[in-house]
Amino acid sequence: MFKYIKKLIFTPSTRYPENWKPAYLAMQLGFIAGGFGLLGRDLIIILTVENWNLIVFSELFFSSFICIGFILHTMGFAQTGVIISCFAGISSATAFNFLLGWSTFFHLWYINLAILILAVPLKIWIKTSFAVIFIGLYCIMFLLFSNHESIYAIPHITEKILGLSNIFGSLLVLGIPMGMYSLFLEQERDKSERLLYNIMPKAIADRLKKTNETISIDNPEISVLFADIVNFTVMSEKLSAEKVVGFLNEMFSEFDELTEKYNVEKIKTIGDSYMVVAGLTSSTNDHATILFKFGQKLIEISSKYKDHMGDPILLRIGLNSGPAVSGVIGKSKFSFDIWGDTINTAARLESYGTPNKIHMSNNTFKLINKKIEHDKMSIEIKGKGLMKTILV
Repeated sequence: MFKYIKKLIFTPSTRYPENWKPAYLAMQLGFIAGGFGLLGRDLIIILTVENWNLIVFSELFFSSFICIGFILHTMGFAQTGVIISCFAGISSATAFNFLLGWSTFFHLWYINLAILILAVPLKIWIKTSFAVIFIGLYCIMFLLFSNHESIYAIPHITEKILGLSNIFGSLLVLGIPMGMYSLFLEQERDKSERLLYNIMPKAIADRLKKTNETISIDNPEISVLFADIVNFTVMSEKLSAEKVVGFLNEMFSEFDELTEKYNVEKIKTIGDSYMVVAGLTSSTNDHATILFKFGQKLIEISSKYKDHMGDPILLRIGLNSGPAVSGVIGKSKFSFDIWGDTINTAARLESYGTPNKIHMSNNTFKLINKKIEHDKMSIEIKGKGLMKTILV
């Protein structure tokens, strides 16, 4: 039962617009804090004021409208619920300023609710109008009732307690939503940052957040790897779209975890092709070795998966090292990418590769600086002629 009530109160209705959901929990906590404040205040009045009936019944009358606002807000009628509650709060403050006097600080609720309504995601002209009305009422009440004393004979201590409760209640009801909303904004910013770090190197993302200028970097030497699934076109024709996407997502997710382990940057996936770069943002000189080991691990991981015939998945891998240019392109759907002859050559090495072998350039092989068994090859590169390569 408790779990059901908790879910009902603190889970936004599907009726809610997206721009209201971050403020939902904050508003609900504000309602609940206000409710407990009203109960405590009524208890003090009942215990210390002799003729308390009219005061408490007036409180309950206005509180019923606040409860209606809370229920509407919980059910998804957010704007209506907030407006009803604000008007009930203003009416209550007006009545108690008259009944209990200015010194009990009920007038603070005019300013409190004016600020609060500006924070909720209503249309700007609606919430501005309400805020102006509330401040205007405060000015009128100040002129008419600032010297007004209570029409009831209430003890001095009760007057002070009511004043303090209104000061504290104003801070609480206003502070909880504002604090929670700030927390939500912080969480949303963290989500945005994590998303940004997922699509580009952290150093590039941090630069992008600080400037609107074009970001371009000359990389004197990096290593780039392309991995492609052998006979993927045939396999995708034999399987349903759901199975193909599920398979790629599962295997590429393992590849993504591997990029974190080896501290390399995934640039993008194009169909069944997976592109990774090392040495992009760090000054390490072993980027070729790191990416070679990374490629070996890719082959090991892919062999665990089966194609439509039940055979292990095979990869063709191309690996090259050299200079390249990287940067962020676009505005609304920006992306980080890398260009240059080094990239084009790596892609060509992959296309001329052998299944479950790493096909690399002589440049990369020299950088690895490690005695490994290999075969020498030669391929024709458009615009460059015959190129000697290494197959490992």
